[in-house]
Amino acid sequence: MLRPFRFFMSSSEHAMTTVDLDRVAQALAEVAEQEIMPRWRNLAAGDVREKTGPNDLVTVADEAAEHALAARLPDLLPGSIMIGEESVEKDRGLLDVLKGDQPVWIVDPVDGTKNFAEGSDRFGVMVALVERDVTIAAVIYEPVTGRALMAEAGGGAELVDRSGERTRLNVTDTTGLDAMQGSFNFRFIPDETVRKAVRAKADAILTDRHYRRGCAAYDYRMLVTGEWDFAFYWKNMPWDHAPGLLIHQEAGGYSARFDGSPYRASELAGGILATPDAASWRDFRSAVLAPIG
Repeated sequence: MLRPFRFFMSSSEHAMTTVDLDRVAQALAEVAEQEIMPRWRNLAAGDVREKTGPNDLVTVADEAAEHALAARLPDLLPGSIMIGEESVEKDRGLLDVLKGDQPVWIVDPVDGTKNFAEGSDRFGVMVALVERDVTIAAVIYEPVTGRALMAEAGGGAELVDRSGERTRLNVTDTTGLDAMQGSFNFRFIPDETVRKAVRAKADAILTDRHYRRGCAAYDYRMLVTGEWDFAFYWKNMPWDHAPGLLIHQEAGGYSARFDGSPYRASELAGGILATPDAASWRDFRSAVLAPIG
């Protein structure tokens, strides 16, 4: 069992504050039961809106769940604050708190909203706790299965199922590019020439072993349970990646931005590549992502 997560509030303070990840997971489960699951496969036409386009949606479930979590998560850690995908959509300036001194909960209330709106079961609730731009704890909850993936920095990662059984998480063993499979999200690459070149490389090297499932929560679960080997993303939105990258790291995986620098929640550009280890990261980066430069 993971210990309650502990960290120093600042270098000048001596009191230690704890966060129990089981309580975080319980909060996500209760909010999902109250605000998300009653609306799954039960959305009216007016319950779904486009944000930037037909593939970027928000539903009443997203908004209700984020509102409910904002009332609960800060109580689990006095002095903490929360930002969520939908609140940042209205005020991008909220992202500035990620570099501040207060611990920040980052929330994706329904990751995979398009899937959710279409009635697919491939969606999840994602939460990360960030201090001074570094992710220190994370939980991903799957409302349909009742599974929770959780991790604390330096404390490992585990999956807790609906019955309470716990399984230590480990990424897949390293394998060659000719056998790797995983998530490959290239549609946000802005330069069309580069986008087509990256797609061509993926098709040539990975053949049909690269997927787009429309849900980062699903992608990261596949990575940390050893079913997939890699995940590639162009966009670095913190609610999509801060939770999953910490869990992946604590399950033994390796990730970095395309230039090799470590991920930071406030950095929205630079891409992300996650693989089993540093050697496979370098191989994938130099072969499949060569057109990015």
